[in-house]
Amino acid sequence: MWFIYWPVPRQELILPAFYTLTWQEFEKLPSVRKSIPLKQPDYELLDAAIFQVTNKIRAKEGVPLLQYLPALHRSATFHAKAMIDLDFYDHYNFKQLAYLTPDKRITAFGGFFHYSAENIAQYDIMDTKPEYCPIREGKESFNYINCDTRQLFKPYTYLAYAEALVYGWLHSPPHRKNLLSINFQYMGCAARISKNPYQQPQVPFARVAQNFGGYGPPNFTPPPN
Repeated sequence: MWFIYWPVPRQELILPAFYTLTWQEFEKLPSVRKSIPLKQPDYELLDAAIFQVTNKIRAKEGVPLLQYLPALHRSATFHAKAMIDLDFYDHYNFKQLAYLTPDKRITAFGGFFHYSAENIAQYDIMDTKPEYCPIREGKESFNYINCDTRQLFKPYTYLAYAEALVYGWLHSPPHRKNLLSINFQYMGCAARISKNPYQQPQVPFARVAQNFGGYGPPNFTPPPN
């Protein structure tokens, strides 16, 4: 069976600054070790951190690194944002049927692949224990503390959040399969933080989408036109 081969458009290969770095270079940036300011997060940095940590894991597992692709970043961003704005957590977006499935979203934003996949996650943006105590700080604000020690929990740094998130995927068999698949050559990642952080008893969290695309194992040869 032959497949149509869709080459990646030239304009899609122009890389934003964070994606021109190796994962080793990225980890040395001072900005990745700053706590995430939940009311004004740097989403470009957070998204790139998830991407770079994924490639770090692939390198350690001995599989080829993935390239950044704007189309996959756009589809991941759309879904992460939709899950927050429309208040759902699922691979299926039943509230926007034109973007119902991962494949529909990837295609809608310009990605055409033989193989594609999606990982999603909802993960607290603060490094809390399973049990924490919310305490009021002013009329419409909460802090989150260790119930035993009364220690204040703080947001993760950009790099620490990405590591906690991606290593969580790594220990889940379906997510691990996507993370380490050699069928993919491209990836885009996006996270969006829950609305009105600090204004409710639940600790703030992010919903994350990670989209993959590719043309099969490295020895795959596209059919002649």
